[in-house]
Amino acid sequence: MISDGDLMITSMTGFGRAEVKERELEVLAEIRSVNNRFLDIQVRLPKQFFHLEHEVKALVKKFALRGRINVFVNTKILADDEINGLTINDESVNNYIRLAKILKEKYNIEGKLSLDHLLTFTDIFTYDDDSQLKEKLWKAVKLTLVKALENFQQMRQEEGSELAADLINRIKILEQKVALIEKMSAERYGDELVKLKQRVREIIEDENIEETRLETEIALMMSRLDVTEECVRFKSHNKLFLSSLESKEAAGRKLNFLLQEMTREANTIGSKANHADISHLVVGIKEEIEKIREQVQNIE
Repeated sequence: MISDGDLMITSMTGFGRAEVKERELEVLAEIRSVNNRFLDIQVRLPKQFFHLEHEVKALVKKFALRGRINVFVNTKILADDEINGLTINDESVNNYIRLAKILKEKYNIEGKLSLDHLLTFTDIFTYDDDSQLKEKLWKAVKLTLVKALENFQQMRQEEGSELAADLINRIKILEQKVALIEKMSAERYGDELVKLKQRVREIIEDENIEETRLETEIALMMSRLDVTEECVRFKSHNKLFLSSLESKEAAGRKLNFLLQEMTREANTIGSKANHADISHLVVGIKEEIEKIREQVQNIE
């Protein structure tokens, strides 16, 4: 039996946040994720670090294998001699002023060019790529991201433990229902055999039929009513499901596959049983499988 300490599955839903404050700078990082069939990472970085987005994605991939993950990073420079690493792009400012004058003269436009007009053009500012502070800031960004990802991973693992505990309880319910089906199927086997023999004799209406041939035909027909193999396979799927919860590898896809196989066996049992009480148990099994499937959709 799996104990709480053995549970290894991870939820695809998580949140992590971290802040790093130093004398000259502040960095904030947030990680959010929801379930997704594949790994989809969206990154929002300050403009001066756009070209390093691939490094952030590579870092996130060390913590997650599936899910839609959003990464947000914000930085702030506190030093008096820097304004968040921004400098004025004099060439762009002069070009915009010159073009504004040309527009006014060419099209007889009235009004004065103001600072508000210039601020609509974001390229009038640039980041000081030669600043030593930028390298220090990027190191702080990576440090903050790692802390946020660690918090993010811890939350996903805690939620994964809660999911695993719920799944184990639901697998126990399935095992109980399958055990009841096996018991009921065994109890009715003898009665069904007698009924089937009588039915076959009535159909054939031949008292001289060979007993061996009759037994062979009956055995074939009874095998079509026997659900022992399906129950054995179902219990095997249950064991594999529980063992997958202990796996250190991502188990979400494997668990989904096992649920498909459980549904297949349940459908076969329902079609072969030809018994109202067993049919009701099969309906309950399929309902429980759907509840499990909803939970498994959130497992990495």
